[in-house]
Amino acid sequence: MKKLDKLLVISFLPPLIIWFLVAVFIFNMQFLWKYVDDIVGKGLEVHIILELLFYQALAMVPQALVFGVVIASVMTMGNLSEHYELASMKSAGISLMRILRPLFFFVLLLGGASYFFSNVIIPVTALQFKTRLYDIRKQRPALDLQVGQFNNDFRNMTIYIGGKNGNQLENMRIYDHSEQRGNSSQTNAHFGQLSLSKDKRYLLLELEDGKRFEEMQQGLDKKTSFYPFMRMNFKSYRSVFDLSEFDFSETDKDLFKNHYSLLNSKQLLNGIDSILSKRARRLQELQRNTDNFFYFRKMGGSTVDSLGKRPDKQYIPFTDLAQAQPLASSKNWKSIVEQIPKMDRHALYQRAQSFARNIKTQAQNVNRGLPHYEEDVAEHENELHKKIIFALACVLFLFVGAPMGAIIKKGGFGWPIFVAFVFFMTFFVLHLTGERLAKKLVWPCWAGSWLPILVLLPMAILLSRAALKDAQLISFSSIWSKIKSILPQKKKA
Repeated sequence: MKKLDKLLVISFLPPLIIWFLVAVFIFNMQFLWKYVDDIVGKGLEVHIILELLFYQALAMVPQALVFGVVIASVMTMGNLSEHYELASMKSAGISLMRILRPLFFFVLLLGGASYFFSNVIIPVTALQFKTRLYDIRKQRPALDLQVGQFNNDFRNMTIYIGGKNGNQLENMRIYDHSEQRGNSSQTNAHFGQLSLSKDKRYLLLELEDGKRFEEMQQGLDKKTSFYPFMRMNFKSYRSVFDLSEFDFSETDKDLFKNHYSLLNSKQLLNGIDSILSKRARRLQELQRNTDNFFYFRKMGGSTVDSLGKRPDKQYIPFTDLAQAQPLASSKNWKSIVEQIPKMDRHALYQRAQSFARNIKTQAQNVNRGLPHYEEDVAEHENELHKKIIFALACVLFLFVGAPMGAIIKKGGFGWPIFVAFVFFMTFFVLHLTGERLAKKLVWPCWAGSWLPILVLLPMAILLSRAALKDAQLISFSSIWSKIKSILPQKKKA
């Protein structure tokens, strides 16, 4: 590797790594903000939350790489231009494309790494992420008994604590709803104390000086208006609560493994073929079901007129026709219905209407299901394109950020970061917009998925040409001079 190439790669790496990590951190904070209500108050261990954040960070690698490349490109070339190092290289006869060549090959490797993550790593980690997030969402909140509040953390059980004196609870009420008959069982106690069993699987509630009330089920005689009732006074009473319902349980990963966002490219293509095959079989099934109601389709024709074009299978020689008996009447029939006796026509109409309603119902059911097949195909195709888009975006943003840095000639943390952020947000908004339009079947999948590339590619070409010619896209000095010419000038005394 030549010294120039080594210098460029070494200058490119620090901002790339820093802003890549910053992007991962920002995306993780966005995730926490989105799902904070599902995580807080569940009594989760720290390693479970860290595991979830780790899976989320791996899923954000393609997006973070794009963000890091665009900022590193602007800052690297802007820093070289600001210190006139880029001008020295050009004066030595080195073109801008030759200067960018080592960065181009390096970014190609980043694009390959992005595709590898999207196609191999992310489907595995995303499955772990979805499973773990589902487990957290279904996890019951941690037990929190507050004074003066009714607590429903235990299933079919409500606990009320009137007061608290140190470790001793006062004026306790426990409502048992396990029989699904309302407040049929109630336990009141003046004092109580909570403790855990030795294996910490059960919560022990020691009650003192209280009463237990319970309405018994009605007897066999349903006509009576009297219900048996049980009342018990106690000096000491123990209630045991199972804490297993608060334990963190893991869901079977097979529940999510067929989701389109968890598939690699080969699995996505197989999924698309499977969906299209199901759609074709559904249409063929409709065709077979409706063919049974049409005589001309049973005979092999697609329409009534097509039967007249088919040769008659029962060929009658002319000699036999000459000996045939003449028709009883030479009347011209306008409709086949006229040949049916009037007394049988009503039943015929009813039967035809029933057939028509049956066919209409089947066709409507199939028609309602067809958009779902198309939406499933669109989701699979979008996910397939997405893996390629983010890999190509790394290369594309090199030819957007590097020429822009050479033009603005700034390499600090102000203007370059703002420019890079604008380009990245433009890419991200176009990506989300195109993806949404494609999933709603407004646009073709290829158009929606490739929208950000199609929009930013001309911009990359324009910026590269401007940087090659050392042109300035926006002259701030000329803009300021025009503004000053418009403003009223102060007259000198």
